[in-house]
Order: sequence, then structure tokens, then C-alpha cells
Amino acid sequence: MNCRLLTFVFFWLIALSASAQAMEVEMADTLRAEGKIYVVVIVCLLVLGGLISYLVYLDKRISKLEKK
Repeated sequence: MNCRLLTFVFFWLIALSASAQAMEVEMADTLRAEGKIYVVVIVCLLVLGGLISYLVYLDKRISKLEKK
């Protein structure tokens, strides 16, 4: 029973990955064609940069509190 379940899950995952590769991402093509993909990239980089700077700020504050 366990072997059957494992085989079923294995083949199901293979079929799922094959169907996922067959799908086309139309939204990215549309954004790239209209030049808006750069806006998406810039916003993602700004959010990531903000998170990193906030973590650095918190690390400095925590280090300062640990020294006291």
C-alpha cells in the first residue's frame, strides 16, 4: 500500500511539473512589451533595500543595547 501511494505521488508530481512548464506567462510578456517590467523590478528592489536597511538598523540598536 505504501509503495503504491509513493508511486502515485511521484507520478503526480512529474505530471504537475510537466503541466507547469507548458503554461506560458502572458503577464510578464505584456509588462515587458509595455516597458512596465522595469517599474516592477524597481519597486521590488526598493522593498528589498528597505528591508535590508531596517535589519541593519535593528542590528545596530540591538548591539548597542547588548553593550549596556
